[in-house]
Amino acid sequence: MRDEGLISAAEKNSAPTGGRRFAVGDVHGCSRTLRVLLGQVLRLEPADTLFLLGDYLDRGPDSKGVLDYLMTLIEDGYDLRPLMGNHEEMALKSVADPAARALWYANRGDLTVEQFSAATPQEIPRRYLEFMAGLPRMLVTGDYVFVHAGLDFSRPFPLRDTAPSFMLWEGEFRVQPEKLAGRTLVCGHTRTPLAQIRASLNDQLIRLDNGCFWKGHPGFGNLVALNLDTRELLVQENCDPAPKTLFF
Repeated sequence: MRDEGLISAAEKNSAPTGGRRFAVGDVHGCSRTLRVLLGQVLRLEPADTLFLLGDYLDRGPDSKGVLDYLMTLIEDGYDLRPLMGNHEEMALKSVADPAARALWYANRGDLTVEQFSAATPQEIPRRYLEFMAGLPRMLVTGDYVFVHAGLDFSRPFPLRDTAPSFMLWEGEFRVQPEKLAGRTLVCGHTRTPLAQIRASLNDQLIRLDNGCFWKGHPGFGNLVALNLDTRELLVQENCDPAPKTLFF
C-alpha cells in the first residue's frame, strides 16, 4: 500500500548523496564510542549518508560531546540525517516548562545538564537547543523508513497518520508489511540484545538500540551501525568511561 502524494516529499528530503548508507542506534552520551564507530569502524566519508535514530543525550558520560561531534560533522560537509528521540524531546520540554523537568531527570537528564556545566535546563546554550528542535521525527527513502521508536500500524497510512508521541515513545507494535510498500522499518528506542538484532537483519523491522551505555550486561553495551546497502551489522563496544552516577 503506497500513497505517493503523502511520502514523496519525505523521500526527496531523505535521498542519499551516492555514497554508502548507514544507520546508527541510540548513542546516549557515549561520545568516545561514537567517534570510534564512525571514524575507525565505518571510516565515514562526506559522500556517505548516515541516519541516526535519536537519543543522543542522557545516561552516558558526555552528551554535550555527542552533540558537538554531530554538529561539527554537519558543518564539515558530512551527510548526516539525525532524527529526534524521546530524550531530546524531554530536554526541549524541560527548557520550555520547568514542570517537565522531573520526567527528564528521572531518565538521567540531570547528568546531561551537569555535562553542559549548567544549573538548569534553561542554561543549555541555544545552539544545542535549536539543533535538537530542528530534528525530524521520521525519514523515508525508497527502501527504508527511519523513526526513533515506531509507527502506528493500526492507522490506514502509518507514514502519514502516526502521532508524534508514538514515533518517539511507543516500542510495542506489530509491523504490517503491506503498509510499508516493501520498505524496512529501522528503529531505536527499545533496548535489544545483540543476537536478536543480528537475527532481524533480513526482516522488515530492525531495532538498533543495543543499550550502548549498559556496559557489563551480557548481550548489550555496544553502539551498532547497519550498512543499509549490504545489511551488514557493524559493532563497537562501549569504550567510554562510566558516568559519575549510574542509573538506568
